[in-house]
Amino acid sequence: MATPDLSITYNENLPGDLFEEFKASISNGDLRVAIESREEDGPYACPEWFILTAAAVFIGKSYFDGFLKEAGKDHYQALKSHLAGLTNKVMCKPRIEPVIFGTKGKISSNNPYSLAFSIYAEANDGNRFKLLLPKPSDTEDYTEIIYQFLEFLNSYHSGVKVLEDIGFDNQITPPSRTIFVHMNNESKQIEWLDEREYR
Repeated sequence: MATPDLSITYNENLPGDLFEEFKASISNGDLRVAIESREEDGPYACPEWFILTAAAVFIGKSYFDGFLKEAGKDHYQALKSHLAGLTNKVMCKPRIEPVIFGTKGKISSNNPYSLAFSIYAEANDGNRFKLLLPKPSDTEDYTEIIYQFLEFLNSYHSGVKVLEDIGFDNQITPPSRTIFVHMNNESKQIEWLDEREYR
């Protein structure tokens, strides 16, 4: 089976209809989309940002390098809209944000990012991006974050932007091949985050 252009994974205790609706909303005859529920995650022995969130969407390089060139901008606009809608729905659901337990000194007291939902995207050289989303608040709307991330990915895969444009230090090897990014609320730009500063 060919590698999917997009895939969705979520804990089996989450409402699967949210993710099925998202899949249906972006379906296209040529788009390869995979969806999978998984058993409740067990204990992890790693920093929080490396934990797979309760739900996640993965966007393959093939979406930008192959599918999008054939499907055109209409599908890209639809993906932005529906992915933003899914993000807002998941993040506003009560009780989805996991509670972390650990021994003293093992859990960050400086982590403003959610473990409920994240978006991964394939980068170059075997790396991947992980978009970190702020924990929910009464006024949080994730639409702009999703739009800016997809705009960055489109520019990155088109060769318009490189990792240095988001502040990434090319002298380091991304831990676990993961480049953590977020949207800076002041500049409204996607920026790299050094996970070592948040442990």
